[in-house]
Amino acid sequence: MNNDQSCKRSSDDAVKKCRLHLCESLKILLDKTNPDERAIILSGGVDTCAILEAAALMEISFAVAITVVIGDDAPDEAFSKFAASKHNIEHCIIRLTAEDLVERYLPQTVKLLHTWDGMTLRNSLVISAAFQEAKRRGMSHVIVGDGADELFGGYSFMWGCEDDVSLWKKKRDDMCNKWTFATSQLADSYGIKEYAPYMEEQFVSWALENTTREDCIGERPIKLVLKGESIMHAVGKVLLREAFETCASWRRKDPIEVGSGATIISGDDYWADKLTDEEFRIEQEELKEKEGLIIRSKEHLINLRSYMDVFGGLFHPKKKRMPIGQGCAGCCFEVGQENFCHICGAWPAQRKKLSAEGGEDDK
Repeated sequence: MNNDQSCKRSSDDAVKKCRLHLCESLKILLDKTNPDERAIILSGGVDTCAILEAAALMEISFAVAITVVIGDDAPDEAFSKFAASKHNIEHCIIRLTAEDLVERYLPQTVKLLHTWDGMTLRNSLVISAAFQEAKRRGMSHVIVGDGADELFGGYSFMWGCEDDVSLWKKKRDDMCNKWTFATSQLADSYGIKEYAPYMEEQFVSWALENTTREDCIGERPIKLVLKGESIMHAVGKVLLREAFETCASWRRKDPIEVGSGATIISGDDYWADKLTDEEFRIEQEELKEKEGLIIRSKEHLINLRSYMDVFGGLFHPKKKRMPIGQGCAGCCFEVGQENFCHICGAWPAQRKKLSAEGGEDDK
């Protein structure tokens, strides 16, 4: 990446338009919500901190900002505390242990989302905990930051295509045209309405029509912790970072599970006292041979067990399970032409593609 080009700032016009359109998205809150029943899930990341800044410009207040952390060293805690303090918002930190997270929220989240995919569940468990607190406090609307990563290249897998910006835009646009989020389902389960300003029609239309790879991807001085040293690194969401000066403007992109600390449950070490290596190996092999299931980790197996408990076996309310050797390469449920399986998390979920990349074959 050319440093001279990658560090070039966005135009003043682009920055102003980004601010304007996010503020326009937030206007809807004024008519639809009561400030005493309006909360924000505050990760302290780029997206939610930008929402706070835009809300301040629009004189929109929140009854409470809710942050969920697991343990005592979650990256989200310091950033969210700073942001809430700056905007004088009551800040509720839900501090859980990993055991709390799994025991309180795993079965109900598995049942709601019909999945045993670890990444989906780790992120969703955290959001479930936040919505539960919002319900306890009588909140009717909760604001979330969904959509910004997809629109502005927040994920590292979107940082390619430097020599083919048209292809980058096509891939970005295609992803945004068929995006899905679990947030609304989780909110509905608690009787709450979620609102995502970045997913408002006018904001999405502006972003897709007017932003390019150069607006979104660059190399910038990024901080790993709130008061830490800046390190030059490739980064996404450059335009959004420049449009709103916040404590998180140049924070590293941390997925929900990393920022909250929930990622601890992804490691086999966490499950060591519940499932030995030998027990895991035996069950992993049996599930592959008898059911055609590909189990990637102890967490994946624990999630599957929860799924089977909830649904009484390998059943899905809407999708048919195919014979072994057909359907999704990871679970044999029908997957159509999708490359990612929302049930087991297999990627690529297509059997020929998986075989071509050195994974499971078509046996």
